[in-house]
Amino acid sequence: MTAYAGLPVASVDFLSWEKCDVGLPATGQPKFSASVTATPVTCDKTTVNRDWSIDNYSFRARLDTKDAFFCSGVTIWNNDGCSGQPVHFQSFDHSPLTDGECLPDILEPGYISFKLECEGYP
Repeated sequence: MTAYAGLPVASVDFLSWEKCDVGLPATGQPKFSASVTATPVTCDKTTVNRDWSIDNYSFRARLDTKDAFFCSGVTIWNNDGCSGQPVHFQSFDHSPLTDGECLPDILEPGYISFKLECEGYP
């Protein structure tokens, strides 16, 4: 994990599934996974895996620093610049760990980018 002095930090896993039930927690072993670090002032990104067998996606997020407990969740965009209309918001719901629900194949080829949403940061 990269060190970010004085910033709230969260780890986000982007999980690709062959099949999972949309709207329910994704369980089992994902087909592919990618991990990124999210802060309120950086925009981390990873590629969207376009394997023909991928039908669903989910996100898992974990608060890594004490000051991250003031953060509400992670905003996710389907581009490499954290801009435009987000495709998903992964809420922490007052917990340091969140396993997201299974999402349909809503992502376009290219990148997804992440930004941690925290009180007191733009």
